[in-house]
Amino acid sequence: MTDSSIGSVVAGHRIERFVGRGGMGVVYAAVDLALDRTVALKLIGPELAAEPGFRRRFMTESKIAAAIDHPNVVPIFRAGEEDGRLFLAMRFVAGDDLRTLVERDGPLAPERAGAVIAQVAAALAAAHARGLVHRDVKPANVLVTGEDHCYLTDFGLVKDLAATAGATQSATVVGTLDYVAPERIQGGETGPWTDVYALGCVLFFALTGAVVFPLEAPESKLWAHVSEPPPAVSTVRSGLPEALDAVVARALAKDPRERYASAPELAAAVAEAGGARPRAPIERLARAAAALPPSAEAERIEAAVARARRLHDAVAALPPEEIERQIAAVRSGHGPNKAERVDALAQRLAAQRRSRSELEALNDQIERLAAGLESGDADAVGGALDVLEAAR
Repeated sequence: MTDSSIGSVVAGHRIERFVGRGGMGVVYAAVDLALDRTVALKLIGPELAAEPGFRRRFMTESKIAAAIDHPNVVPIFRAGEEDGRLFLAMRFVAGDDLRTLVERDGPLAPERAGAVIAQVAAALAAAHARGLVHRDVKPANVLVTGEDHCYLTDFGLVKDLAATAGATQSATVVGTLDYVAPERIQGGETGPWTDVYALGCVLFFALTGAVVFPLEAPESKLWAHVSEPPPAVSTVRSGLPEALDAVVARALAKDPRERYASAPELAAAVAEAGGARPRAPIERLARAAAALPPSAEAERIEAAVARARRLHDAVAALPPEEIERQIAAVRSGHGPNKAERVDALAQRLAAQRRSRSELEALNDQIERLAAGLESGDADAVGGALDVLEAAR
């Protein structure tokens, strides 16, 4: 069946092809004719656009979402209404959403899942810092590029926590039932903790390829979110670190007060449990060194751990892949001093790549040092320490 929208122009955007369909409308790849760039153009369903209350809410929440400037949030370029059609123009992200990726390729390795969760958590932290709750965190709203850079999208359901309750309350639970928090089902107060629960459900799906409660009837799903404990991920998919079971269980606690205090805290727990290999050797060494009595050797080991942690955090804060994305964005965009900005980013990219290489080399020696401590091999410990200190 031919889509009559293909080839038409909406608010200066020529629609090129169908991309996907969501709860609020249809997304197309379109060309912004004024800037000659490809964008993702969402056209809201006519039944929703016809409601004056929805139109007001759409414009208000589009402005709120557009105010979030973060590398893991899809930027919104424009929102409005033309000839009775509500539209939203966003950055076009080449890649797949997380649901498609997992359904096609299978569950993610813990390290990769941890990297995805960390990026989504960073996006949520940026929203929460502005008093916003996404309320529809799910795999279909996580876009993954070929370089595994992730974007959180579809903030059409965000709620401004500073707004009056009367302006935003609804008796309808909006969002996907596989990722809805108990307090939303029960009509309780929503907040960042609500997104933490949904992110825990996304983590479960990324690790196992299954939803937490794979039940057919909507009523059964709702009841399970409110009353049933989630299964351990290590029992759903063999070979996963058992430490991830406790992480998922806490993220999916029925009582919001028992969950992680923030999305980044959940991401950090995933990393510690086996979802971020670059830091795993550091923590292994820290655990082995904790049992050592005070000594000059213990101080040398403590200094090695501190150095490795600083280097890891520096790389994690701004990965080379993110700098590459920024360089591409500057080159394709418009603005003053483009060459200087690209040059500065290129220098930062080279420095971060060197830091990552150094961290990888450190991790090899740290693994040897930790193994020597665990086995009581003094020669291995001394040799690894000498190499670590010589590499400064």
